[in-house]
Amino acid sequence: MNRSDDDMMEAQEHEESRSLLSDPTVALLAAGAIGFAVGAVIWRYRKSNTSSYGSFERAFDMARSGATDTVQKLRRRLQDEGYSPAQLEGAAKKHLGRFIDAVQRRAY
Repeated sequence: MNRSDDDMMEAQEHEESRSLLSDPTVALLAAGAIGFAVGAVIWRYRKSNTSSYGSFERAFDMARSGATDTVQKLRRRLQDEGYSPAQLEGAAKKHLGRFIDAVQRRAY
């Protein structure tokens, strides 16, 4: 083996040991793409997994949006969406009614 053969073998080994991810720009782009994909999966899971909401939380979300103007209509919409309106009794019902009134006043 002569000197040029040694240089050629060394160059080939160097190229083989150097991966695409050793380039900082490519590594940063790959990490960003992975992060974006993971975020999209989490967002999609949270959007589709509405059962983690309880009836009470969903009722306040609906009231906050201004979707209903009375507690009775809100209870019907909860039931239509598959939630149990049983949690909306007593003090919770009173507070929810006040909250709906405040939202309605703010809207006008």
